[in-house]
Amino acid sequence: MARRWTILAVLLLSLAAMAQQRTEEEPQRTRTPNRTDIDLGKGEKSSESIIPQPQLLEQAFEGAIDSTRYILGPGDQLLVKIWGILDEQFVVPVTPEGYVVIPQVAEVQVSGRTLAEGSAALKRALRQSFRNAAFSIRLVRLRKFRVAVLGEVENPGTYFLRAVDRVSDAIQLAGGLSNWGNDTQVELYRGEGDTATINLSDFFLHGDKGANPVLNGGDVVFVPPIDLDENYVIVEGNVGSEGLYPIRDAEPLFTFLTRIRAINRRSDIDRIVLVRGGERRVVSLLGEDRAVRNLALATGDRIIVPTNRNQVYVRGEVIQPGALPYLANYMAQDYAGQAGLLETSRTLKDLYVIRAGSGEIARGPDVIVQNGDIVVVPRKTRETFKDYLTILTPIISIAISAIALINTTN
Repeated sequence: MARRWTILAVLLLSLAAMAQQRTEEEPQRTRTPNRTDIDLGKGEKSSESIIPQPQLLEQAFEGAIDSTRYILGPGDQLLVKIWGILDEQFVVPVTPEGYVVIPQVAEVQVSGRTLAEGSAALKRALRQSFRNAAFSIRLVRLRKFRVAVLGEVENPGTYFLRAVDRVSDAIQLAGGLSNWGNDTQVELYRGEGDTATINLSDFFLHGDKGANPVLNGGDVVFVPPIDLDENYVIVEGNVGSEGLYPIRDAEPLFTFLTRIRAINRRSDIDRIVLVRGGERRVVSLLGEDRAVRNLALATGDRIIVPTNRNQVYVRGEVIQPGALPYLANYMAQDYAGQAGLLETSRTLKDLYVIRAGSGEIARGPDVIVQNGDIVVVPRKTRETFKDYLTILTPIISIAISAIALINTTN
């Protein structure tokens, strides 16, 4: 019995030693908050991560910042370098009141000034204390501020942006325009009655940065809905999204289709249909007539962009009716031959083609078939008569039997 207790004690001591050794070898782990501890979890996040939103990359700039145009504001951070009799550098922020404070040296108001103007004012203040020194002022961190994005966007609300971000960046953070958003009349409110109407589509279409201004703290971006009283058209067919779209005054057809990205490689731009006032018009953008491309749109127009299927359809007395690949300069008899003629078909001279664009009929085997046309191989007349006779024979037989039965009864 004593031996068993001795063995058990040795095992317990060995397990304790192994546990202590494992604890010493493992790195010290930080305590992770309990998933249900919401307040503790939020305490470890920044205010930006608490408000869900996709953030722009911190250093994703369009290019070098122009010191003569960049406006300083609260939250910007400047690197001040002093060399000469004293070699020193330090980072100073712009305070919420708009000042840069260098303890025991200077306090300079820089908010609202350009970076060049603010740097010059700081250098003048520094020279009062360091007369035989040289100075350098550099912007090392851009401020962030809140901008409200409202109206016809997917996720309206308040978002963090930087002093180099533009209206399009704010709308992108808000999830983009809704299907009812009008990007030709975006409104930018800057306080104190300063309001601007922006045609953001000019930026997306031509890269015009003047139509996509840089934002300031406190700005409000409002995307209005499409106005059903004026300047709208209906787009259907092979487009990314069918529906209503806003147009500008007298906007040309081709410019509009390009702006909304309604044309792709499968769009049949040779047969675009424009419906206006109940009248249907087929428009080709492939021709040399620039007047057609510059055709001005009107409110309420309906635009149908067909799909270029690259197919010709054959029907009638053929072995394999249906779609065949479109080949340039092929004639009606070529497609009829590919589909295979039946014995019940008429001669090739009886072939006719139904035009896809206009519905007109062109007759003859030598007709040049266009993309989307229908080639019809008609049935022989006598075969048609046989069909009628086959249908009528049982009807006539029934009628004769009925008459005979009536006469017998009488």
